[in-house]
Amino acid sequence: MKKWIGLFIALFFMNYAQSQDVLSLKDCIKIALENNSQLRTAGYTVERSKLDMVSARANLLPRINSSFGSSRSKLDQTQRITEEGILIPAISQTSESHYAQVNLTQNIFDFGRSFNAVKQANALKNASQHSLLNTRMYVIMNVKSAYYELLKAYRLEGVYQEAVDLAQEQVRRTETMLEIGLASQAEVYQAKVNLGSNKLNLINQKNLVEIAKANLNNALGWRPDTLIEIEKDETEPLLPEYTFEEAIKIALENNEEIKAMQLEVEANLYGIGVARGRYFPSIGGQLTYSRGSDDIDRVYSSNLDHDFRTTIGIGMNLNIFNGFADKAAVQTAKIGHQAALENLAESKRTLVADVKQYFLQLEAYRDILEINQQNIEAAQENLRLQQEKRRVGSGTELDVTQAQVELTDAQSTYVRAEYSSKISSAQLEAVMGIIKE
Repeated sequence: MKKWIGLFIALFFMNYAQSQDVLSLKDCIKIALENNSQLRTAGYTVERSKLDMVSARANLLPRINSSFGSSRSKLDQTQRITEEGILIPAISQTSESHYAQVNLTQNIFDFGRSFNAVKQANALKNASQHSLLNTRMYVIMNVKSAYYELLKAYRLEGVYQEAVDLAQEQVRRTETMLEIGLASQAEVYQAKVNLGSNKLNLINQKNLVEIAKANLNNALGWRPDTLIEIEKDETEPLLPEYTFEEAIKIALENNEEIKAMQLEVEANLYGIGVARGRYFPSIGGQLTYSRGSDDIDRVYSSNLDHDFRTTIGIGMNLNIFNGFADKAAVQTAKIGHQAALENLAESKRTLVADVKQYFLQLEAYRDILEINQQNIEAAQENLRLQQEKRRVGSGTELDVTQAQVELTDAQSTYVRAEYSSKISSAQLEAVMGIIKE
């Protein structure tokens, strides 16, 4: 029993240690690409489309069927006398029949119906492959977004922890000044209220850290409560290296979803050809080899050039009327093609709007980061001056509290802008089809 308990404890701590591995962004992307269920589903769709391609090609290839059979019949007729008085004796006869047949049929010409079906299946197969790549890009984008959100949560936790430390120090200073008569009891209470407010902010931020961890675990395909630690991010905020017009051009050329939808439009166009082909006849050939006898050994002998029959023929199949089903099929294919065109146009408009949104966000973050860096430096200097003025008795506790709030706001705004710019950059790269692993 002790042995099993020891083994369980060892496995538990081994699992705990593994879960505590510090993960880089590259590690997280690799894990997500291995675990993501949407990516696996998209992969299954690709495999299914390949099988649909095989099925479409089957109409161009010959088909070989075989049939075999054996039967035994027995005739029992009892003795009887005819009306003329003739005695017919009883008869008992048994006979056997055996046959074997191989039939080959080949579609010769069906006015492009089969070829259009193959082209349609091929277009859909290629579309599914582009959809798989698009899913892959968005998996990477989601991981990057969740990764940066967690880093942002950590950094904001540090900002609020610093605010709590400053507020605690200010409470101690105010209490000391109260003892020597340089501060009032009301100012001590004010400092404590400021400390309590900052503690609440810190508690809320710690909760947001845990939520961000759960979201990253979800993006990785792990349980939300899995213990996870990630590397600190030392990179600079990512800003656009191209103009808006260049970004639009790259997106329209590289976006995998747009490529998939273009192929779906092409597939629907071939679908119209398939539907129209139903109006025309199909011509096919047939070759049959058969053997039949009451002797099973003669049917299944190795002498294939004995006791056989062959039939060679060619035929045409033309549907004259099937309740307007052919007309409905053509109209349905045309409607599907028009719908695919509309979806493609709408997706292109949405793509341009998304590129513009992310691009403008990045342009704004460029200015926000620069301004807030200056605001942080100014807020730090203002807090130092207000603390000095309060120390010598020329300032108020309200001025110090306001300076602390302004410093915290400037720092938190900078952190949010820094990581939001990285998230927007990942989103922009995803819609442009150039996101990197």
